[in-house]
Formats: sequence, C-alpha cells, structure tokens
Amino acid sequence: MAYTSALTAALGGASEGQLRNWRRQPNPVLLPEYAAPGKIRYSFRDLLAVRTLAKLRTDVSLQKIRRAVANLKDLDNFDHLSNYTLVAERDTIVWVKDDQMIDIVRRPGQHMLVTMNDVLGEFVGWTGATVVPLERPKPGLRIDPGVLRGYPVIEQTRIPFDTVSALAADGLDARSIRYFYPSVTDVGVTGAVAFE
Repeated sequence: MAYTSALTAALGGASEGQLRNWRRQPNPVLLPEYAAPGKIRYSFRDLLAVRTLAKLRTDVSLQKIRRAVANLKDLDNFDHLSNYTLVAERDTIVWVKDDQMIDIVRRPGQHMLVTMNDVLGEFVGWTGATVVPLERPKPGLRIDPGVLRGYPVIEQTRIPFDTVSALAADGLDARSIRYFYPSVTDVGVTGAVAFE
C-alpha cells in the first residue's frame, strides 16, 4: 500500500507543505519511493523517515537537518533515510550506527542515545501539534508493517480504516458497519472516524 501526502502528513507529524519542502530540489531531504509526475505516494519506509525528520525538527532547525542528510549521503553508501537512526543531540544531529554515535552536522564523521521508541511513540512536533503514536494512531486502529504493508487498519483485522470511515461518512452507524464487517468494534469505528 502507498500513502498519499495527506495520510503521510497525518501519520508523520509534518504538514503537506513541509513534505513538499523536503522533496525540493536540488538537495532534497526525502524523495518518496513512489513518485511519478503529478502523483506522489509514500512507502512505509518513507513514513518512518518522515517521522524521524519530524522528531528531529522538534529540536533542530531544518537547515541542520538538510546539512545532516547531505553529510550522511557523503559519509555512507546511502540507501534510504529510514535505515538510519538519527538523534538530535544539543546543537547537532548524531547518527547512531551499531554501538557508535557519529556527529553529522557540526563535525561530520566524528564519533561521539535515542531509541526507535522515541520516533515511533507519540511526541510533540516543532509546531506544537502532537504526533500520534505510529503503532496505534487512535484507539481501535493499528499499524503493522506486516499487515497491508503498514497501512492503518481496524485493530485485529485487515480492514483499512478509511473503508470504515467512508461507511460512517455515508451515514452508517457502528451496528450497520458490523453487518458488513462483523469483526469491527465500536471503538474501531470511532477511531477510524476520528483519524479520518
């Protein structure tokens, strides 16, 4: 499954304008894996990268993030930003590689601790808005990379959240939705509607 810019922004903690800014040439911070002229789609890996950037942005400027990504590309056989653990440390950004910490802004390449829990959990972004936890963006919803490639689904099902929220938008109540999808709970319907 691929994510639209709107869904990536909602789950990633960045605005759609920020996503456009991060794609900006000649030195993009993040190019989506599924980009075609006029149609931008983000992968689950892209979503993890967006959340990483949004988490970093709470502590450091966009200019430092751009510099860090450019230096990271120079220092490593660069693959995808989601493959890197990056941490804001005082006034720099640190790349955590194995058991090492490497400065990639102030002293690029110099060795110098955050966990993925910081990136995947709930945090307050630089705009002051709360970024939802990635695994459970709302009660009754779940995101698991092994289910629909990480697209948000109703908890304990493979039913995409937007299928349920669309039915609710068409005027069906939770009981009527359960007629079509018996495994959907009231909490799942409420969460899908709230997340939409």
